[in-house]
Amino acid sequence: MFVSELDRPWTETPFILQGFEIRSVEDIEEIAAHCEYVYVDNAEHVFLAPVERSTGGGKAARKRTFVNKTSNRQEKARASAALSNARKLTSSFMDDVRLGKSINVKEIKLTVSECVQSILRNPDAMMWMSKIKDKDSYTSQHSLNVCILAINFGRHLGAPEDDLSKLGVSALMHDIGKMRIPTDILHKAGPLTAEEQATFEKHPVYGRDILLQQDGLYHGAVDVAYAHHEHIDGTGYPRKIKAAGISDFTRIISICDQYDALTSDRPSSNGKSSRAALRYLYDNRGKKFDERLVHHFIECIGLYPAGSVVELKNGCVGLVVGTNYRHRHLPKVLVLTDENKKKQTERIINLGKLVDNPDSNLLIARVLPNGSHDIRLEEYIEKGLMLD
Repeated sequence: MFVSELDRPWTETPFILQGFEIRSVEDIEEIAAHCEYVYVDNAEHVFLAPVERSTGGGKAARKRTFVNKTSNRQEKARASAALSNARKLTSSFMDDVRLGKSINVKEIKLTVSECVQSILRNPDAMMWMSKIKDKDSYTSQHSLNVCILAINFGRHLGAPEDDLSKLGVSALMHDIGKMRIPTDILHKAGPLTAEEQATFEKHPVYGRDILLQQDGLYHGAVDVAYAHHEHIDGTGYPRKIKAAGISDFTRIISICDQYDALTSDRPSSNGKSSRAALRYLYDNRGKKFDERLVHHFIECIGLYPAGSVVELKNGCVGLVVGTNYRHRHLPKVLVLTDENKKKQTERIINLGKLVDNPDSNLLIARVLPNGSHDIRLEEYIEKGLMLD
């Protein structure tokens, strides 16, 4: 767009030209830092082709490499406490929005900061604990899961701590607009009608409106709430904007949002396996999702993430409880059934020892959805199962 006039004198801003084109998201952020609103000239609008931008900053930005400072077991208690606080807060502020109350932004920032600190120390502990899911509280739980996924993904990308906090807040608030969608549509067990779908697709607009009213909130969170269903190819909603108009944070959170939605049990459907969700993201790279970020996300999650229900070539079924970082296709597996899918005495096998035996019948044949053969990860975590 062509900005023809500001809401204040040009001399009170750093803009050199009195009239200029908005050519990037960075231009919008610069304008937002100095103006409440601007006037645009419709006659001067031009189409800009989609452009790809690097995640995490300008030319001087360098990827950070984080090292785990604690073990999974050492981090368990702090991760569990931070996650428990976050669950209560998420449910609470969503109830506040339903009742028309304002959001306690300061409390949200503090809670997200606790999650960031835990993930910086060791991401596996919180990722593991967050796998306990309840489809009856899907919306609030989904928002928190996307927050945890986004922070972990941002860490993988090497984002600085301040960006991880902003990313976490944006992810936690991304679906806040759903609080204005009728519950009979939000929790409907079957497919939505065309009219119901049109109502549901208003939630990004509602989210934008809700967050614009909150004081002290990172402005990028508003953009994420408004644009997290937009697609790189312009086929998303509500504005059908293309790549050039979709921020880095929105691209990251859109991927995390889709992954958690696909792998979670919802009122309308049962969750898919992690591998099936990653396949969906991969198949839609460059169309719905940022292609480069999809590749990084698959690398971050891994082929067999901890907690996956897997079937071995010999027919036994178990849970992945440890990752072999040298050979990611050969994790540690807690075997729970025999070849006939009957529960047996639990035992852990380290597939990493089979690196020179590619024909072993103990290798993974396929990944199954959580709950397959009556094996639910949540039950084992609640019993005290931890990552190896």
